[in-house]
Amino acid sequence: MLLFVFVAIAGGLATGAAMAPFGPLIAVLSVPLGGSICAAVAALVVWRLRGPAFLSEADRDAQTDAMVADLRGIADRARRRDAAPPESRPAGRDVA
Repeated sequence: MLLFVFVAIAGGLATGAAMAPFGPLIAVLSVPLGGSICAAVAALVVWRLRGPAFLSEADRDAQTDAMVADLRGIADRARRRDAAPPESRPAGRDVA
């Protein structure tokens, strides 16, 4: 994402410099448009270069399911620890 920010800034500055001969108002008004167009072109180039390297929907679902299972495991361990009697808990682990 930072790449797109830098491309937008550079593209805006280049557009402003290219439009400067037409007047300062035109140059200032063209900077946001030129920056946005350059960022969109950079996004399309990155998207095209990555191509099939993106995860498919099934891969993303599997990855999400794995993360949810990990989080549920952590929550279960925390519930078991909280349900245990205080004398069986390790000393110094409870912070108020």
